[in-house]
Amino acid sequence: MTAPLNSKPAKPLPMTVISGYLGAGKTTLVNAILSGDHNLRVAVLVNDFGKIAVDETLIRSRSNDVIALANGCMCCQIGGDLYDAIDRILRMRERFDHLLIETSGVADPAKVAQIAVAEPDLELSQTVVLVDALNFAGILADPRLNDTLLRQLRSADLILLTKINAATATKIADIQVMLAELGLSTPVAILPKDDHQAWRILNERRTAARHPTKAGPLKVHRLPFESWSWRGVEQVDLDGLMAFAKDPALNIYRLKGRLRLTDGRTILLQKVGSEITVESATEAFGNSELVAIGVKSDFSPARATGLWTQIIQRLNMQHQ
Repeated sequence: MTAPLNSKPAKPLPMTVISGYLGAGKTTLVNAILSGDHNLRVAVLVNDFGKIAVDETLIRSRSNDVIALANGCMCCQIGGDLYDAIDRILRMRERFDHLLIETSGVADPAKVAQIAVAEPDLELSQTVVLVDALNFAGILADPRLNDTLLRQLRSADLILLTKINAATATKIADIQVMLAELGLSTPVAILPKDDHQAWRILNERRTAARHPTKAGPLKVHRLPFESWSWRGVEQVDLDGLMAFAKDPALNIYRLKGRLRLTDGRTILLQKVGSEITVESATEAFGNSELVAIGVKSDFSPARATGLWTQIIQRLNMQHQ
């Protein structure tokens, strides 16, 4: 970008990358940052399998995949090219103090961070990687999955342990030992649930020695995952939904959705590994939506479609 004549060039826009494996809590952290008392105008780019998930109390208005927030921040979903999305933000450079990018759970954050290295109008603050304390050991031990996890960890300037309320002190200590055994010297901290000071990570800066000064080639990272999704007007039976989520033949690792139930409730469903949570939805919505992710060798989108179709058909027959 070229500065106008007789004007002082704008400082590069600081950029923080939030990454972590499927279900590690990235969106929860982004919501905590946006709701913090920081007086920063933050532009947020979200690149994930699902829809933008921003706390409804923050939202001022919506326009397609862009959400204007009451605190002067903006959130938009990366529907296509990440470079195009960043270019849109840089064209509005004067409106923002910080760019926050939430990667998908299977992304290589180093590839995203390299954009800031190559773009003179951006400055990489740091890459923050979240680690799910409940499922970390299982993912690390699975040779089909651990390549993605290791890429994320090795790109991190800061590692935050999440879901510590449900993890034992011994499990947390074991994770720290495993991280050390991987040869990582990255600082590790615990992210408490409902951390109102989470926004402070925006003020932290990376250690320059940990990063190259030039952007390298963006190598292809072949992902071992398949995804399946469904969207419909039907109300869903909770028992059928839970049977789908727990069916061992489907081998679903990550499942998330917002659904209207036959009993009149609206819920948010989350599954990570064997952990399933259901909570009441705080926002109104029309269609129900469900997204499932699994390892290619085990998870078949066609099988998921077949089973889900049976569940919906049985439900329809009961209401005829």
